[in-house]
Amino acid sequence: MRRRFIIFSSVGKALFVIRTPVWIVFSTRLCYHSFMRDFGLNEQQLLAVHDTEGAILVIAGAGSGKTRVLTARICALVDAGVDPYNILAITFTNKAANEMKERIERELGTYAGVWTSTFHSMCARMLRMDADKLGYGDNFTIYTDLESERVVKRVCENVHGADPKKKGIYLNRISQAKTAALAPDAYYEEIKDYVTDAREVTLVYAAYERELKACNAMDFDDLLLKTVELFEKCPDVLERWQNRFRYINVDEFQDTNKLQYRLVRMLAEKWGNLFVVGDEDQSIYSWRGAEIRNILDFPKDFPGAKVYKLERNYRSTKAILDAANNVIKNNSARNAKTLWSSVDGGSEVEYYEAYGDRDEASYVSRMINSLVERGENYRDMAVLVRANSLTRLFEEDFTLHGIPYKVFGGFRFFERKEIKDALGYVRLALNPDDNDSFLRIVNYPKRGIGQSAVNELSQVSAQSGLSFYGVLKKGGLLSAGTEKKLSKFTEIAFDIERAVNGMPPVDFMKYVISRSGLEAALKYSDDPEERNRYENIEGLVGAVSNFIEDNPEATMADFMQSVSLVSDSDGMDDENYVTVATIHAVKGLEFDNVFIIGLEEGVFPSSAAINNGDVEEERRLMYVAITRAKQRLYVVSSRSRFRFGETVYNPKSRFITEMRGEKPSIRVGGAFYEKKAAPALDRIANLSRKAPARTAPAAHTAAKNGTADFDAFTKDVIVEHAKFGRGIIISTVGEGEDKTAAIAFKGLGVKRFALAIAVNSLKIVKE
Repeated sequence: MRRRFIIFSSVGKALFVIRTPVWIVFSTRLCYHSFMRDFGLNEQQLLAVHDTEGAILVIAGAGSGKTRVLTARICALVDAGVDPYNILAITFTNKAANEMKERIERELGTYAGVWTSTFHSMCARMLRMDADKLGYGDNFTIYTDLESERVVKRVCENVHGADPKKKGIYLNRISQAKTAALAPDAYYEEIKDYVTDAREVTLVYAAYERELKACNAMDFDDLLLKTVELFEKCPDVLERWQNRFRYINVDEFQDTNKLQYRLVRMLAEKWGNLFVVGDEDQSIYSWRGAEIRNILDFPKDFPGAKVYKLERNYRSTKAILDAANNVIKNNSARNAKTLWSSVDGGSEVEYYEAYGDRDEASYVSRMINSLVERGENYRDMAVLVRANSLTRLFEEDFTLHGIPYKVFGGFRFFERKEIKDALGYVRLALNPDDNDSFLRIVNYPKRGIGQSAVNELSQVSAQSGLSFYGVLKKGGLLSAGTEKKLSKFTEIAFDIERAVNGMPPVDFMKYVISRSGLEAALKYSDDPEERNRYENIEGLVGAVSNFIEDNPEATMADFMQSVSLVSDSDGMDDENYVTVATIHAVKGLEFDNVFIIGLEEGVFPSSAAINNGDVEEERRLMYVAITRAKQRLYVVSSRSRFRFGETVYNPKSRFITEMRGEKPSIRVGGAFYEKKAAPALDRIANLSRKAPARTAPAAHTAAKNGTADFDAFTKDVIVEHAKFGRGIIISTVGEGEDKTAAIAFKGLGVKRFALAIAVNSLKIVKE
């Protein structure tokens, strides 16, 4: 085995490369600076890797090989004679830490003992050794988020004015306080002028801290905070760790919060050897405490720090990088840099303006199928959204077109808890004997119905032979106390059951969301996660509206039947599927083909960012989305979108205008059909110029013994719809009366029909 070494001049220019047997060891710094491995890196990367002393900031643009640089840096330190015992590498995920260990082992032939860890794992190990100095036992428990929620709920019972239902909000506030290293009293002074329940929050915070201490427990934020407290209280402990870690390396530095930065500075203070890698243009986690100023102010915080910029991108084509550069240059909080590509070829960025959100989904499906026909794999494609409430129409369209997909980092639309909760009310109204749906919704939103009441109800149900709901409807079978506890739910369930057959489906769905209490519980919550769940529930109204638009005679029961088809993922290839994800979920990943959808003002950038007058993080999010693409990038906006229970019209996103270096090709709505649709659509146009074709109601042309033969509706069959005119079937799902057809209409896009409902409106055209 031979390793390459590179000889540098005094100004850092590579002179020539030599090869030498691996057994030659250069144990002195003089030899090291004469013969340095190149690790297969480019010149700028090498300059950063082999600068071993002092504070160093590596600004690593997207796709510039930052992980290779960080790994090579650690190996270079070992080559230079640094004891691996004195090297610390901090990452943000256990996966990244393990990957780094494997890379180091491949380079050095042995792992060598470098301490590679996440912030939290590092702090836990440090605290185990000296927890007694803070009044904890070394066997302290680390509470998960769920366990922390239970503690907050418990302490709320003893805090005047505290509401256990707000446990998630309290925990978010407590986490903010700990990240800022603020004790309860100090945190109160910080928030009292703008948080209405500041006193209540800080009382819960104080009680929570007392309970954790009594239980010899810490939460995840404590691992960082208590380590800083330990170092401040015990300088000798800090010095011990400073002497251990003389060379500190930090990955994803743009994602550090104030407490993590403070911890790193304390550890690096004695020796000053701090090597951080990051990119402020990819700082997209401010909502969980990430502080972009950490990376922007690094040269000021460490006078004399050296800064290296990695601008060569190994991932994306020039057209994609031009779009990314053109967007991000509009931000002011950044270090000037311009990514350039080492990748040849690739297509121009393509922009499509859809007529509506259904046309948007249909366009993406068509393009995916077109790419597959050209030899691309589903696994090399991603559909990226700003918020997961936008995925529903794509899930429906992909199912109808037979496109395998997975929602990355989340659940499919109809598998999300809040959607199942809302549909639970509908299921019970349609089927009062559905005990499973009853149990799902009886105490959601919270109504103070405990397990004892449910147990009594279950016993009475078993004895009487009635369903749970049947027991409530009959009345007088439960104890007075249980009847009272269930009275509010009983009224709600009765009202919804009466409404199911008396209201149009869309109005009924809105009524369910309101009458059930879901709207009040989620829409007006202080918890952003709860508000996101409400957006998904509003998307459910859109799903019903779309279904009724295509099937005007359909009922709520018909919609519920269609949901099971959309939810069916049987037979999906576990290895070859399209990734559907929020942009946050795919940071660090890459795909040959990327679709960024929902590019309208108020959607992306979000209305919250626009209202706050700060869209820079939204722009960074767009930059991250663009730079996930390797070969092809498609950006899509919609002239109209069904949101919050109504159709909204937003102008296209400013990011579309910003990304135009060389103006991308533009396809607008139905114009796509005129130029690029399947040849079968031309057959529709030709038919309209011929003598009138013979048509027959489907129920008669394909009927036998009075029952429609739905097998007559197959792909490429031309049909006539009473309302939408002539179209062609592009795909079908299901069999018999459960069969659903996707039909493309000239100028109108693709619409979906439950054939059992639409059969009287559809005629098969005989050519």
